[in-house]
Amino acid sequence: MAQKNIPFQFGNKSVVWTNVFENKYSNVLFLNVHEDEQTSIEAIIKVSAERELNFWQLKHDSTRRISFKDNKHNMSFDPNRMFTFKGRYKTLKDGGKFTFRSNKLVKLLAEEVVSTLSSFETVVALHNNTDVNYSIKSYAEGGDEAENTSAIHISPTWDADDFIYTTDYDLFLAFKTLDLNVIYQNDKKFVNDGSLSVYCGLNNIPYVNIETQLGHLEEQIKLINLVLDVLKEK
Repeated sequence: MAQKNIPFQFGNKSVVWTNVFENKYSNVLFLNVHEDEQTSIEAIIKVSAERELNFWQLKHDSTRRISFKDNKHNMSFDPNRMFTFKGRYKTLKDGGKFTFRSNKLVKLLAEEVVSTLSSFETVVALHNNTDVNYSIKSYAEGGDEAENTSAIHISPTWDADDFIYTTDYDLFLAFKTLDLNVIYQNDKKFVNDGSLSVYCGLNNIPYVNIETQLGHLEEQIKLINLVLDVLKEK
């Protein structure tokens, strides 16, 4: 397979959107946009040794945010907050400064990622969290993310930091049947933070996020395989 590297320039910073693995017979796309979430990347590489799959990755500085200098301004943005104007405005403002030029640059990257999605039926994002403030409990009633939740299943056997988030109700039910921690996104009442899940929800694209605690490699491998099994049966 000839690797495709699609470069972007943000002021003094180079960013590359690249396909790490390709399986032309699969309609499922795995992706990673936060290069510091290394457990998710290691997990998909290990799974790829046993199962052919499609995996695209955003490569920058092995950080969560992409930082750059443009017109003497120090800026940064979260690449999982770039898929709507509202998201880009907030993440650029939080990162130092919002300008229409910076919005245009970030939008071009978002559009390239979205263009890649169009070749697939289901999008599976890979993320990691830390054992502090964010888990499936954040989506339960009273949690910080409860506004984004349409339905939730909390498993007594899985760590709260290891969970699945989806925009597809049938997938939610399938993962619930497997007694996994799973959240079904509320696509009518949600916080427009510019994340890929919001974009997919607005555009009726089946989306799954496999989220585990950083360092929970075996758990993330297991969840990737379970998601592949469920999607194969769908």
